Amino acid sequence: MTILVTGAAGLLGGQLTELLIARGARPRALVHPRYDAGWRAPAGADGYAADIADRAAIEAALAGVDCVIHCAARTGPWGSAAEYERVNVAGLETMVRAAVAAGVQRFVHVSSITVHGNDVHGAADEDSPLHTEPNPYSRSKVAGERLLHRMIRDEGAPVTIVRPGWIYGPGDTASFGRFAQLIDEGRMIVVGTGRNHLPLVYVRDAAEGLLLAAATEQSPGRTYLIVNDEPVTQRQFLDAIAAELNAPPPRRRIPYRAAVALGAVAETAGHLTGKQPPVMRYGLQLLGGENRFSIDRARRELGFAPAVGYLEGVRRGVAWYRETSETRPSGHGNAGNRTEVLT
Repeated sequence: MTILVTGAAGLLGGQLTELLIARGARPRALVHPRYDAGWRAPAGADGYAADIADRAAIEAALAGVDCVIHCAARTGPWGSAAEYERVNVAGLETMVRAAVAAGVQRFVHVSSITVHGNDVHGAADEDSPLHTEPNPYSRSKVAGERLLHRMIRDEGAPVTIVRPGWIYGPGDTASFGRFAQLIDEGRMIVVGTGRNHLPLVYVRDAAEGLLLAAATEQSPGRTYLIVNDEPVTQRQFLDAIAAELNAPPPRRRIPYRAAVALGAVAETAGHLTGKQPPVMRYGLQLLGGENRFSIDRARRELGFAPAVGYLEGVRRGVAWYRETSETRPSGHGNAGNRTEVLT
């Protein structure tokens, strides 16, 4: 089977590409043209550069492909709404239609648990309602899923939707690296009581879930949550990072509602000044909210079984953080806010 991985320069797409190579496949790795000068496909993969919204540009990468695993997205809660729409909705539709026209048999779309909202106030599963948050990432991801549901229902598009949890591990500069730096520098603040649960999933487990979705005969037309359902609180996660760093665990905290209100004020100021605020509701709610997700469907239908618990995941993540800390600027932590392009 020939598999095309979009967003191959990103955390998940890169891990997925390496996993496929390790298993003897020769995947095609698609990245946005902006990566083309400094990025090279790993040995054992064929590299392509194209904007996913440009159908003519992606046709060469799709020729002869059996399965697409679509990791590319505009992520993070801050930026031009038009750009999120262009990549996460229009670009998604272009990619699916081009794939179907090219004879692709499977299309696995990487969505996000955040389509259920940044704080589900308890537990959720695949049938829980979609909830749009007041940021362009949330709006575009929900719109993208609704588009796919229509294409599956009305056109028989061979699409599987996978909603990973909060992906972390080595290479995660968007959240884990920032948390480690803030804890290392004694600047991390707990949001709320710290007793809330985090929907974590180690990056390799997330990649394994995508491969299972691609290989399972009954997966087209289905939606799956992919998280590690080991119950881990915010406090446990941050304390584990501190222990691996031999640093004091964070003890300063801000009440949850006050933190979310502060994020809203910061966003308003950011819109007035045109500058990205240092904190936003997106990250504060994910860190401080109660987000538990059932993976019963993925276990039953895909055979998904998370292999890396949070203590081992933290150990590996901190080892990576230490290896790269010498080249990392200090004093720029931004807990939980991600703004990056993974196309």
